[in-house]
Order: sequence, then C-alpha cells, then structure tokens
Amino acid sequence: MKEEEPHNINTDYSEIIQNNFVIQSYVNGMSRFLILGIVKSKEPIHGYGILKELDKFFTTLIQEKSLKKSNPSKIYPVLNKMEELQLIKSHFEMKGNRKVKFYKITSEGKYVLDYLYTRFDHIHGNKQWTELFRDMDKS
Repeated sequence: MKEEEPHNINTDYSEIIQNNFVIQSYVNGMSRFLILGIVKSKEPIHGYGILKELDKFFTTLIQEKSLKKSNPSKIYPVLNKMEELQLIKSHFEMKGNRKVKFYKITSEGKYVLDYLYTRFDHIHGNKQWTELFRDMDKS
C-alpha cells in the first residue's frame, strides 16, 4: 500500500484558487452590495467608474489571480436590474462627443443599503460568527 505524501506547506495552490466557485460566489454577492455603496458615495458615477471602484475592493484577489477584473458584461446587467428595481436611477450626459450614462442611488436604494449594512454588522458581531473565525484560525 502506497503511503500518502505528507502535506507540503509549500504546495502551489494557485490552480485551486483560480476561478474557484466559492470565491466567485462570494465576490458576486458582495459586488451587488458594493455597487450600491459605490453609487451612493460617488454619485453621479458612470459604469466604467463603478468597474474601477469595484476592482479596488478586490485588488488582492485580482493580483493573486484568484479573481479577474470586473467585466462590463457582468456589471451592466446588475446595474440594469438595480435600475429596474428602482434602487438606482440613470441619466445621460454628454462627455465630449459621447453620451455617457451616469447612475445615482434612489431613496429605496439607500434603504436597502442601510438595511444590509446593519445586518452585516449584526452578523459580524454574532457569537457564532466570531467563534467560526476563531476556530478557522486555529486549524
């Protein structure tokens, strides 16, 4: 019977990390929350500006290649859905000879953002949450 090799601390886990479903799911979920926050703090802001701001939150993951930079084909459908749900609203402005779409948060969007913020605060202060992370730190 062949013995298993001992776990090597220097093992290259980059293939496991790159395009990992768990990481992608986390980022996709957080991105929606972050987009509302970005629009609120930087309004009015255009889609490209949102992309750049969003990438700043995930700089480490992007540098480690566990996450790709934000992609317009993923962000604009989210912005359209948020506008459909009246969380944000848009308007066009001329920038040179181009029409550029800018976004602002609505009162409904502010309410949702505040709701999520307070719930995240409660979750992070939750005893089970802190115990989970303390236990993960021990392993």
